[in-house]
Amino acid sequence: MKAAEYAKMDGVALAQGIGNGDYSGAEVVEACIDVIEILNPDLNAVVMKNFENARSLTEPYVGVPEKSRAEVFSKARPGNALRGVPFLLKDVNVFTHDMPTTFSCAFFRDALPAKDSEIVKRWRESGLIIMGKTNTPEFAEDFVCEPTFRGPTLNPWNDAVTVGGSSGGAGAAVASGMVPIAHGTDLGGSIRIPAACCGVFGLKPTSGLSPVDHGQSELASGFNSDHVLTRSVRDSAAALDATSRPILGYRYPVMKKVPSYLHCLNQPPQPMKIGVCFNTPMGEPVPAKQRMAVEKVSNILSDHGHELVSYDYPSDLEFGNWLDSLWMFDVVNELEKRIREVGRQPEPSELEAMTSYIRQRVSAMSAMDHYRARESAHRSSVKIMNSMSYVDLVLTPALGSDPVALGVFDSRTEAFDYRTWADQGAAFAPFSYVCNITGQPAASLPVQLETNQQPCAVQLAGHQGQDHLILQVSALLEEVLGWKDMHPPIWAGNL
Repeated sequence: MKAAEYAKMDGVALAQGIGNGDYSGAEVVEACIDVIEILNPDLNAVVMKNFENARSLTEPYVGVPEKSRAEVFSKARPGNALRGVPFLLKDVNVFTHDMPTTFSCAFFRDALPAKDSEIVKRWRESGLIIMGKTNTPEFAEDFVCEPTFRGPTLNPWNDAVTVGGSSGGAGAAVASGMVPIAHGTDLGGSIRIPAACCGVFGLKPTSGLSPVDHGQSELASGFNSDHVLTRSVRDSAAALDATSRPILGYRYPVMKKVPSYLHCLNQPPQPMKIGVCFNTPMGEPVPAKQRMAVEKVSNILSDHGHELVSYDYPSDLEFGNWLDSLWMFDVVNELEKRIREVGRQPEPSELEAMTSYIRQRVSAMSAMDHYRARESAHRSSVKIMNSMSYVDLVLTPALGSDPVALGVFDSRTEAFDYRTWADQGAAFAPFSYVCNITGQPAASLPVQLETNQQPCAVQLAGHQGQDHLILQVSALLEEVLGWKDMHPPIWAGNL
């Protein structure tokens, strides 16, 4: 399999080809390896390689005669629709028995592998082939992907601007065609921001729909959702089929509303009422390009029978320091575990400025500070979801601006100022964190305004548990907008 053939297919198509005997799993994995080896030196998206282990898993139909493979594939449960497909994990939060998790932090450079996280087990069971791990800012705590430990990831559309954070390595890997699908985490937009910057599709599922290990049941106070970035909507749906079932004994199980997210894409979405918003949650208008992207999508949805109405976020939302209080504890928790493991404190050079600031800030917090922050999150969630009660979905820009230039955000050096950084983040990605507060599903969709130019992006947000509606509408928009044919200058199809 040549790189150009590999790059043009999404994950479901690759799995179908393997199942039909058009090519072997080994051929697909070798094509992936070739592409990563050629493109990664320019992009720095992949920071760990798991190639030999991947090669050992390249035949998902061992013992099955070639003539019977198509039948085996056709009978596979929905969660196996990506069997044999190359996949990349993000180097944060999830653990693997065959690779360490370093949180992109120099203090963890010698960390050892650990047993697979539950979601990793499910990805392996689905037949995804884990090729390695992607770059991320230190502890996934930034809106960009420029860690000191391994250096910045560059955007395949324009190497002068950010890939977004924190799943920036995943965004670049998918956009460039290294893999059709890659893991992302999202506690404040970390799937959707890089998807918007890199011109790919990124869904943050309903909080709790993707499994969270027992040891991380309070990760980001419930704000976080693990899922994937993809080039096609159906790959995202297939990946959600593979992971969306509760962990036995989990106190707050979230059940999916449809038997299969992938199969529901065969049904066109029923006419819906969709709220359209051009202003940020703080009431500020967005730039012209972001408005144009929303208008373009609004017209498509209207032409397909959906009712478009005006929507505005509640005017009395009280976003403040409590937002950060709900995720900073997790950074300190991982640091404390590492300190106990190695028996020493980190050297100043082993932590970026933001991480050092977080340690100081958390040490000054009380249990009541955390309790009040959770209360504030609950009140804000109720206000937001009540404001959406008259619509099925809300359409907004995905970002508050175009992707910013490299170096604009500084969470790393002595020049770091938390207030400046937070204000920059609120201006750059004002629509993302709202959906983490509420736990509602939301997706970033690429919208190309000019041929061959870097796409803009819009966000679709729905009600809790209604992930399938977002996927159905996104599949419709994918067909009309044709983003599967939007490729950056650095793309495996050009090799």
